[in-house]
Amino acid sequence: MKHVLLAIVLLAATAALAAADDRVQLTFDASECDAVLSILEKRASGAAVSDEDWQRLFSSEPYVRLKKRESSMRRDFSDEDFRKFVLSDGLAQRAPALRRTLDAWKKADLRAVVHRILPYLPSSAQVKVRVYPVIKPRTNSFVFEPGTNPAIFLYLDPEQGLSEFENTVAHESHHIGFAHISKQYEERIKFLPQNAQKAAKWMGAFGEGLAVLAAAGSAEGHPLQDFSADQRMRWDQDMKLVDDNMRELNQFFLDVTGGGYAKPEVIDHVAFTFFGYRGPWYTVGYRMGQMVEKRFGRAVLIECMSDPRQLLARYNEAAAEQSATGKGRLALWSPELLKAVGAE
Repeated sequence: MKHVLLAIVLLAATAALAAADDRVQLTFDASECDAVLSILEKRASGAAVSDEDWQRLFSSEPYVRLKKRESSMRRDFSDEDFRKFVLSDGLAQRAPALRRTLDAWKKADLRAVVHRILPYLPSSAQVKVRVYPVIKPRTNSFVFEPGTNPAIFLYLDPEQGLSEFENTVAHESHHIGFAHISKQYEERIKFLPQNAQKAAKWMGAFGEGLAVLAAAGSAEGHPLQDFSADQRMRWDQDMKLVDDNMRELNQFFLDVTGGGYAKPEVIDHVAFTFFGYRGPWYTVGYRMGQMVEKRFGRAVLIECMSDPRQLLARYNEAAAEQSATGKGRLALWSPELLKAVGAE
């Protein structure tokens, strides 16, 4: 009987692993970096850079999609300008460090990294993504086309340690999983009045804070434990302002639901200011996620991820309970806001 039970347990574990593997499909494509570094290394050795070398760069999948993304953002991006960037003295000086960093990133077990955020996603969510490390003028990393052809662009940064790199992949992968289920949320809120629908949609930006929590792997410990001491210190300082940030966001949402903005693009402009460098969408979103998980459990938090309006409502419950203990009053979302977006 013991052998039979052991076999059943092993089969169940194998099935669970197979199911998890089905949820993750990750491709690491470093062809843009390899093409740039090949050009830099040829120049350093005195060898001629051929048209084929440039064509290899300009036809690489990461470069083609990067160009498409920058165009969608209405930013100037041409092959000629990029050629000048690649041939710049500053980039040539950084080539050895860039090569070491890329070699280290190629050895990372990114499938394992993505698997660690699956417990913070509904069982139906999938993470199917192409990861592009890129050498480029702008130093940002970002998700592109999450709902159609998901990609994570990662700026190749020698100053970023391997643990930071892996945490960033985990963070961005959570966005991919989040995007996979976002259409369900859009269906839920489409019956709201237009202004309330706009506010409810922007509540999805708290996904930044939820991704910080998911990438950390637990509501316990420091959320930026994989990052440098300077970044942890900056996070701690920003978290001291989280109540003020909540009140500011609450007023923003009330202004949106009340029709206080003349044009939709103005709403978006204001909302984008809350991203910042791990700004309120991160810090407020993280605190709500952390408190909801600690009070109600991860299963409830995942339900809230599927409907961010409920994240606000559940946070209010947890915060009100904590404030009642006399440990200090925490900022709450206003009842009129929760009513306006259907989160009573």
